[in-house]
Amino acid sequence: MNITVRFYGIAYDSTGIREWNPEIVKGSVVKELLGKMVEEFPALRELVFDENDVYMEYLAISINNVDILGLDGVNTVLSEGDLVFIMPPIGGG
Repeated sequence: MNITVRFYGIAYDSTGIREWNPEIVKGSVVKELLGKMVEEFPALRELVFDENDVYMEYLAISINNVDILGLDGVNTVLSEGDLVFIMPPIGGG
């Protein structure tokens, strides 16, 4: 099954690419995608998981423009053709 992942901010800086098209198994959930993502892009690990490999909710993730926190969080099931946005918080002053 194919999906599209788009990286923004420091996630883009860490991967060096704007868009990634991983092939995932039907029925995969966001947490499995995140695991695959940090395997492919190890620099993302500190943005995605804490030292105990628990997803850090400050990282905004949306599927088809809906925040996963309004769905089933990291247990949200992905579907063919989904568009996933990875958006770290933006700071400044």
